[in-house]
Amino acid sequence: MNYQTYNRIRKAFFKKYFSLYHRLEVKGIENIPKGPALIVSNHSGGFDLDILCLSDLCHPTRNIQVLIMDKYHYINHIWGRYWVGSGIPLWLTGGIRWRYINPYLHKNGSQYPGLVAMFAEGDSGEFKYRHLLNKFYPGAVRIALRYKVPIVPAGMIRFHKISPILKRVRHDHGPSDPILFPPITFPFKATVEFGTPFELTDYYDRSLLKEEEYWIANRIIRPRVAKILMKYQKIQLTKIDVKMKKPS
Repeated sequence: MNYQTYNRIRKAFFKKYFSLYHRLEVKGIENIPKGPALIVSNHSGGFDLDILCLSDLCHPTRNIQVLIMDKYHYINHIWGRYWVGSGIPLWLTGGIRWRYINPYLHKNGSQYPGLVAMFAEGDSGEFKYRHLLNKFYPGAVRIALRYKVPIVPAGMIRFHKISPILKRVRHDHGPSDPILFPPITFPFKATVEFGTPFELTDYYDRSLLKEEEYWIANRIIRPRVAKILMKYQKIQLTKIDVKMKKPS
């Protein structure tokens, strides 16, 4: 089975699954611009079902390319590299590989105008910490400023109930591994809501320090995602454990 056939079957299956079993509702689709845009959402629940919904099930006519950790895109083998995932590969070290994003957000890109989504932010924590929205990283700031595209905040609702995380095994490097409930999903209603788009126009064509990028991510972008989530549950923004500075 080739990749295109596999992808069509996978999308058709999950479209039925989320429509019938989780009664997926997408709100605010009119907030997604007709042109290029960057979507920033919270991470919620296990199995990365929130990311699957965002990439495959949310927009009726356009593809949303999600930045996903490179190891989930391909398997390196002695006979070559085998692609197993969709979206845009994201490396945790070495900075953003702009050549993978250019086709969608650069004005001369082959897929322009595209929709790109950050790998879901804020950490999908254990069920008992579901009310916490953790630190956002500066990747969204760098992408939005480089391409001068609007940011669309998005809320992933009830995914922490659909696939609750019981515990996380932390590592010194890379993301933690979740310990999940047995491999089933609970039949709660899933909702994805897109908020009002905004631009970081005050910071266009400026050279920012890393601590300034963190400030924008956590003082401008994170609260807008939290505002959407607060319609459905109480949310607490955690303290930021890195140095931040408001751009002067």
